[in-house]
Amino acid sequence: MNKRIFDLTRTDIDTMNRKDILDCIARSEGRAMMVENVVSMQPPVDLVSGAELAAAFGADMITLNCLDILKPEAVITGALNHGVAPTCNIQELKELSGRLMGCNLEPVPEGFSDIEIGRSVTRETIEALVASGLHYVMLTGNPGMQVSQETILNAISLVREISEDIVIIAGKMHGGGIGNDYNLDIIPQFAAAGADIMMFPAPYTTPGVTPEIAYQMMSEVHRAGMLGLLAIGTSQEGASESFIEQVALASKGAGADIVHIGDGGYGGLAPLENIFRMGMTIRGKRHQYKRMANRR
Repeated sequence: MNKRIFDLTRTDIDTMNRKDILDCIARSEGRAMMVENVVSMQPPVDLVSGAELAAAFGADMITLNCLDILKPEAVITGALNHGVAPTCNIQELKELSGRLMGCNLEPVPEGFSDIEIGRSVTRETIEALVASGLHYVMLTGNPGMQVSQETILNAISLVREISEDIVIIAGKMHGGGIGNDYNLDIIPQFAAAGADIMMFPAPYTTPGVTPEIAYQMMSEVHRAGMLGLLAIGTSQEGASESFIEQVALASKGAGADIVHIGDGGYGGLAPLENIFRMGMTIRGKRHQYKRMANRR
């Protein structure tokens, strides 16, 4: 398949394997946008899921956050008033959004229990995720989960042991309470364990991550044979549109293959205007409008 990610149709996505997904991201030259969505929160608009809103405003990839993969469902606002089901399952989200879709699983340290089992990394949850038909898993940590780069590294190995087909995105988008969000020495280990895409904080989102540091991150990631993702995961996704433009430009300039916008806005999504602004910034009107409209 010789397509860029913003040219994909739902029919294309239904037939893609791990290599196809990675190739189309690489071919897109820094114009892939990932949008994160907390599925346990009521979306800011009634009757539609957060995933549908993300797709409508230009997402190429939609990451379901706080999804219990053992009981997977996404909340719908005002469903009862419209006489529809109050939740959507994964298959429905994929069909309604027409986008590449994955979810977070959190590699919490041994003995940590302040999280639902279905949101953490275990053999059972990984097998359930693979069986669900999601296209990728993102191994990272929400605030307070005590996830480190070392626990993520162990999780990569377990996921790859279970599946050679799932795309693995791994890394930290913020310190998450324990720091170590940009240790570059661990990058080759992530690649050796089987990660496909490595994630780091985007410029200006955590202390000390300048565009120059982000460039070093992405250079090392590419040198190790992986694709790179730079993420806004510090609730600054709810800042001004001008800030989003700065981060998007700096991330693309640093070499990011995927630019990510987090879920810290209203109802489990970044402000919709900021999702739109990021897409416009990294790829311009032509591809942004096409991505917003195309759900075939």
